[in-house]
Amino acid sequence: MISNFQNKTAIITGASNGIGMEIGKKFLQAGANVVFSDYAKFDLESLISGISFKVGNAHSFYGNLQDRLTVNNLIATTINEFGRVDILVNANRTIIPSSPLDENQGALEKSLSQNLIATLNVSQLFVKSIIKQTKNRKNSEIVGSIINLTSIAADQTIPEMMPYSVSCAALNQMTKSLAVAFANDGIRVNAISLGSIMSSSLRLSLHSNPELQDSIIDATPLGYIAEPEEVADLALFLSSNSASFLTGQVITIDGGRSILNKLEKPAY
Repeated sequence: MISNFQNKTAIITGASNGIGMEIGKKFLQAGANVVFSDYAKFDLESLISGISFKVGNAHSFYGNLQDRLTVNNLIATTINEFGRVDILVNANRTIIPSSPLDENQGALEKSLSQNLIATLNVSQLFVKSIIKQTKNRKNSEIVGSIINLTSIAADQTIPEMMPYSVSCAALNQMTKSLAVAFANDGIRVNAISLGSIMSSSLRLSLHSNPELQDSIIDATPLGYIAEPEEVADLALFLSSNSASFLTGQVITIDGGRSILNKLEKPAY
């Protein structure tokens, strides 16, 4: 049974739309206080207006998390508003298609900066705050959880998606490294690897290329594209006491897409 999140505070980055927004809503419904954070200013009241019920309280924050001063302000705002931090979901992602022959390398640098460096910045200051607020922690007591959103693109070779794939692969490794680094502080670190999920970026792609939807469904054994709420359910579980012994894992949610052998006949 997933535990109640009352008196817990969650920071969700990339939370003004899509998957991040749904994760934030799910934590609100579970009783957590939630800081919805994103790059640009957004209307929090409109964002959470569709929630049928909520137990926790919500607060908004916007700014560039690649800047450490902004990250400091995010953590300080959260503590000023709710008194503590407990859960961090790094849902901020950018996808920039680029040719591998592009000598500019701007797409790769931006992908690494947004998907990796910004995530590391927030995670570091989040952990420092948890350590400060849990000085009297008992041995082996779990006091915090970090979840990084990554993608099955980390293990696939789509040349024009190379910057995104590289940043996701790096994020997977960083998740494992931070899990070991922060274990003695009672902080768990896991990642959710996405595929065949109706994210904001996928919704935009389908709008300009409707045929893509059938291709994705055909490549997904379970036969459908999942809604962001299914990712939110997994994020809630990973942050709960039910997952207290789970850390350093990259958990794939893709309807079986990443394990499908597209050859109709075996060829080994």
